[in-house]
Formats: sequence, structure tokens, C-alpha cells
Amino acid sequence: MTLTSLGVELEMAVACNKDGSSHFVGPFFSNLYAGKYARGETVQLKVAHDGRDIAVTSVLGCTSLDNAFNNIESAIGPVGMAGRPGGLETLDVWVRTELEAVEAALAAEGAMVLNFSEHPALAIDDHLYQRIRAPKPIYDYWVNCRGWNHKVGIDAKAQNSPCTGVAVCDAVMALNTVLAASPAFIALFANSPFENGEYTGYRENRLTIWPRMFRNAYCVADDRLHRLPPQPFANLRGYFEWMFGADTAMQRIPSSLGNSKYKDIADVVCVEGNPSLLTFLRGKHWLAHRCAQGGIDSAQDCNKGQPVEVRPSLAHLAFQQFAQFLDARIRFGFAHEPALDEFFAAWERPFGLEDLFETHFDFCYIEGRSPGANFADREIFDEAGAEVAASVVMAPSALQAGLLRNPSAAWRWLEHWPWRALPALRDAAMRDGLNGRVGSLSVRTLCEELLEIAGKELSRDEAWMLAYPQHVLRSGRNGADRALAAYELLSGSPGERMKQLMKARQALFPSRLML
Repeated sequence: MTLTSLGVELEMAVACNKDGSSHFVGPFFSNLYAGKYARGETVQLKVAHDGRDIAVTSVLGCTSLDNAFNNIESAIGPVGMAGRPGGLETLDVWVRTELEAVEAALAAEGAMVLNFSEHPALAIDDHLYQRIRAPKPIYDYWVNCRGWNHKVGIDAKAQNSPCTGVAVCDAVMALNTVLAASPAFIALFANSPFENGEYTGYRENRLTIWPRMFRNAYCVADDRLHRLPPQPFANLRGYFEWMFGADTAMQRIPSSLGNSKYKDIADVVCVEGNPSLLTFLRGKHWLAHRCAQGGIDSAQDCNKGQPVEVRPSLAHLAFQQFAQFLDARIRFGFAHEPALDEFFAAWERPFGLEDLFETHFDFCYIEGRSPGANFADREIFDEAGAEVAASVVMAPSALQAGLLRNPSAAWRWLEHWPWRALPALRDAAMRDGLNGRVGSLSVRTLCEELLEIAGKELSRDEAWMLAYPQHVLRSGRNGADRALAAYELLSGSPGERMKQLMKARQALFPSRLML
């Protein structure tokens, strides 16, 4: 398989340097802007409608908020032509440069990044949720119009999302492969054993977010769309049918389509009757209602605003591509948008959408979503050395890229592991990490096979990026296991032990790894 690009989205749980408590960034973005500008980067500072700084963009990508002011996200890349040697190495340089800038901007306000994929000691309530939530208009819609419990993620649940560019014809096979590999990614990078100061019974509690968020969703299909389907996707048509089929309800849409991100657009409309997206696309025009600027207070508000007529286009398909919450997604953008009649004519042909989109997509990549956020810390540096510590952040990207460079090996591997057993194996990885089992199926064996397949596809100059997961297998301990062991050795009350643990788990970024 020819890879076309590489990128990564790094989410980071931010904490106070003094005591490890969750920190809500203040001048972070203005400080980050100043630091990047001083280094000669061309930068832009983004300000929200309420006047708060919320993002900085540069040639490396975009640093912004995930869902709250205690969870920042660096979207780095894309690095082009990843199929050629040097793609992962270039991405590593970009990641190091970005993290050094983030560390400096956080230090200016007495903050740090924690080496956890969820802040381990933050109590969530409605008041805190409203106070620290990022000012993104879609959240009111999700909470009030769709019944999602969005606040369950407000304790900085964070992931490391490798983004691997693939050809359109390979996208579904690549998606299936990454989904099948998900239990291994979870086990190797599990890093959230605590919530609200207590052990949760999980090595990766972060991933309990999805059933908790969608449990009381008004559209029953919303809860289905984070659960693996009963069989692999056959083609793009099957993927879109699963995501946008008759039992689903389309999300709100912008009143006019442009290049804005789905979370940020304030001028939006809700289509009357809440049709599925595929039903919507088959119509000529629809009645919709403009949602109130600045938020939605109830489900009724979605159908009480100013009426407008909406004409469907494939831009709506691209806009709603986020609307599933599996451990991997196909992400895409149109260079030239096909007409709807072309789309539905291609729909009727085997692999017709792949053929159509091959000449219309600007980009296509697989967004991996199962690895928890991991960073080097003092313990892993002292225990395993500089190379292992340096590889921690890049390891998910190297694993995913290596896995997708050899599709035939990936398919042979995929067929060896029963698809219907994957949900149970995923749960076992979340709870027990490397020790997870489902009958005769072992999470550790899955991890070993994944590393072997991926490792064979990495060059000599890239192989070091797998040092961290190889260390996890050798030691039998992922980030969560190390945190639980360290907590047990500490003294004092549970709160005092947690403070000590959080201070010890300060992320060490490249400038302090002493390479």
C-alpha cells in the first residue's frame, strides 16, 4: 500500500506544576504565538466569539483546545509523500519542535503536561463543565438536541491519533486493519487507570467515555456508532451505509458550507424531521431551521428558529464525516466535489465510490483513535533509557504506518483474528492491558504480532520509533501499570499520594530528554 501523507493529533492533559491539579490555560495561546513568532514561524492567533484565545496555527499545524481549557491538542502535519523514506523522521522533527514550544508556553503560566491519558484526580460536575468547556457551539447542540453526556470527557481524556494517508482504493482495507489492531494499540498505550482520584478497574478508563456519553442519546443509533459492526466494511458504500443509514439522524449543518471545522461553526441549521444523511442527500431541497446564535437551550430550539431552505450536496457528506466514534475513521476532503447524481450512480456499482472519489478527493487518511496519550517521564527515562523515552510519542504513528505499508500481511493477520471477538478483546485490553484474554485469544499475542508486522516495514532509520512498545512488551508494563505500581509505593493519604504521583508524571519533552 502506498502511503500518501503522515500527521498526528496529540491531546494533552494540562496540570498545575505545583500540585498536579487540573489546570485551565490562560495566556497559553498568546505565549505560544509569541514563542513561535520569535522562532521565525509564520503564525496566526485565533480568538473565539467570546474574546478568548483558543488556537495558534503555523506551518507545523494547529495547536488548539480539544474539548476544554484543560486539554490542549496539537494537530501536526501533514508531512507529504510518506511512502518515501523520511516521512516518519520529518514528522518526528515537527513533533519535537511543537512540543518544545508547548512546554515553554505552559511553563510561563506555571503549568505542565501530565503523562496520563486522562487527568487522574478531577471531579466533574455541571458547574465545572460550563466553566472550562471550550467555546465551541456544537457542544450545546450535542447536549441539548441529541442528549449526549458531553461532560464525561471534561477531565482531559486524551489520545494520540496517528493520521496515515492512503489511496482511496485502499481506505476501507486500511480502516478494517486499524480497527482489528485496536486492542493491541489500547494495551500498549493504556495510560488512564484513575478517575476522580480513584482506581477505576481499567488500564484505559479513557475509552469508557463513549458508552457513557451516548447512553441516553435521543437517537438510538448514536450509541451504535461507537461499537464495531458485526463484520468488516466491504467498501465505501458499506461504510457510509453503516454511518448514515436509515436508523441514523443527521447532525446539524452550516447555513453555508465553507472550510470551517464542524465544532466551530455558529451559524447552523437543523433539518426538519431529522432525516438520515443519505435520505437528506437524495432530496432536492429541505426545510431547515436556523439555530440560535451562541447556543441551544433545548431540543425544541432546533425546530423553532428562522426557516430556511437547504439544498443537499456532497459537501454535507464531507462535513459530517466525523459522525462515528469507532477506534478509527476515514477522513477525506474534496478537491472537486462530484454532483449528487454522479455519487448515486457510482453508489450502484461495485466499488463505484472508490472509482469516483479517486479523481475527486484532495486527501484521504486513516485517523487512529485508540492509542491513549503517552509522553516520556522521569521514570521511563531512568528505567529504559533515552531511546525508549524519545520514541514514546512517535510510536503510535510508526506502528500504524508500518502496519499499513504491507496490506497483504495485514489482511492475512486480520483473518487470523475473529472479527466478532474483537469487541470482547478490546474490553479485555481496556481492563487488563497486556494480560487481557478472551478464551484462547491473548491481547499480548496480538501486540506481538502487530509489532512484528509493523517492524518489518520500517526502515533502519525509523525502527527506533518502536522502542517504547517493545519495552512495554519486555517489561510487561504499560503506562497505566507503571502508574498503579508507583502509587502503591507512595505514602500518605490517597490525596497526598495522588499529588506525588502527578508531580512524578510530568511529561518530559525533547529539550529535557538529554539526548
